[in-house]
Amino acid sequence: MGFIIGAIKVIFLLGFLVFIHEGGHFTVAKLCKVKVREFSIGFGPKIFSKQGTETKYSIRAIPFGGYVDMLGETEQVKEQGSFSEAKVWKRMAIVVAGAVVNIIFALVIYFALMSCSGVNRSTVVKQVMPEYMTEDTVLQAGDRITSINGEKIRIKSDMSHILQSSNGENLALQVERNGEKIDLEVTPISVEYGNVTGYILGIEVEQAEKNLTNNIYYGFWETVEFLSATKDGLIMLLTGNVQLNQMTGPVGISEMVVQTSGVYDFVYLLAVVSLSLGITNLLPIPALDGGRMVLLLVEAIRKKKIAEETELKIQTLGFTFLILLSLYVSFNDVVRLF
Repeated sequence: MGFIIGAIKVIFLLGFLVFIHEGGHFTVAKLCKVKVREFSIGFGPKIFSKQGTETKYSIRAIPFGGYVDMLGETEQVKEQGSFSEAKVWKRMAIVVAGAVVNIIFALVIYFALMSCSGVNRSTVVKQVMPEYMTEDTVLQAGDRITSINGEKIRIKSDMSHILQSSNGENLALQVERNGEKIDLEVTPISVEYGNVTGYILGIEVEQAEKNLTNNIYYGFWETVEFLSATKDGLIMLLTGNVQLNQMTGPVGISEMVVQTSGVYDFVYLLAVVSLSLGITNLLPIPALDGGRMVLLLVEAIRKKKIAEETELKIQTLGFTFLILLSLYVSFNDVVRLF
């Protein structure tokens, strides 16, 4: 029974995210009067198929993807309703729509989760933790930390990021104390988390009052932090600070989905995967939406279409790279499982 429930969770999460992604392409294509021949969730053998007035709607056996087959998408067709004959800005809108839908969906869901959680940590000091209290301690209960090294502090995670990048060097804090702004200098306290050294201020912060205004405020800034953290992770990958063997593919994601317990964890992971899917699809790699956008931008600048044969070679090269990368990542996912 556990296996069946896990499989249903994986199929639903991946299938739903593919559905809204391809639904973005489909909807904008229809708005741009481009003919869609097939809207498919999944690849491989058909499980279900229904022919509409213009479009065939399909569900296929392999849930790790989907596609919107548009007239003139893979070849130049000089016919009304052809993708290749649509204005370049319309083709750009169609191409980018899937990733945009994934990103917007992720941010809305994450905001809803954070706003409804009811557990928001403020930047007001509740107490200096006794084990870190010394004669040099300058922070006091009731202090509201408003900035560190000139960077505005809105939520607790803002402090955490600055602390972890401080390397233990002194920090310039500005706090509000009894209605006055006070400048303080604080030396972060180093702590060991296994083999990793971290830094803290040695304080406990107050929980924010539960009300609508605070829920919206903290939900918004937590969502900004969520987007920023995803962006930073992608930059680390592209700059080589994260190794390829640390990447997670469909197998690893499926394992995380199976391990979720409760609706909150599942919806949280749904938002995380949706944002990752959206941002990854915008990378300028041929065969991804971002790669296609680059080709369309080149066309817009040149005011001339790229030769069909050249575009096909570029897309094939990108597709081959993605297949090899997927196989490598999936292999590492399987090795980690065992």
